[in-house]
Amino acid sequence: MNDVISSNDMINKVFSNISVGTLDESNKISKAWDDTIAKIYNYGPKLAGHTHIVDLKNGVLLIESDHPGWNQILQNNKDFILKGLKMNTPDVAVRNLAFRVKGSNAQLGDDYETYLKKSRESMLKEVENDERKLEEMGFKNEKSQEPVPDEVKKLFEGIL
Repeated sequence: MNDVISSNDMINKVFSNISVGTLDESNKISKAWDDTIAKIYNYGPKLAGHTHIVDLKNGVLLIESDHPGWNQILQNNKDFILKGLKMNTPDVAVRNLAFRVKGSNAQLGDDYETYLKKSRESMLKEVENDERKLEEMGFKNEKSQEPVPDEVKKLFEGIL
């Protein structure tokens, strides 16, 4: 059994899943990023050396810097950067920017609708588990309980 793989084969495996369109889009965004931030008054040339693009997901461009101060400058110039990116890459939908400091594991998440769907599914599972545990403890399921007597309802009328 040969566990050694050539560097050529390794590189081919790594890049085989990347489409030319994705590489082209990445290059366009990267160039647009450099061109746009270079125009930020007093900071442009320095920003290029201290920031880079990490990810683009659901229209949000994740930027990483090596110090929180650079993120603050980017945040202060967010509208300018977004306009510059839209002008330089109109075919790439960048609607918002997110920032992280190098070394943090912050990542872009799912779009909001996917997040809501996952949250709802998680909550429903919790409710089902709670109902099952209550039934195991001898409590009746709400649907199978007898109706509340009128005299008990009257006791609670003043509370509501």
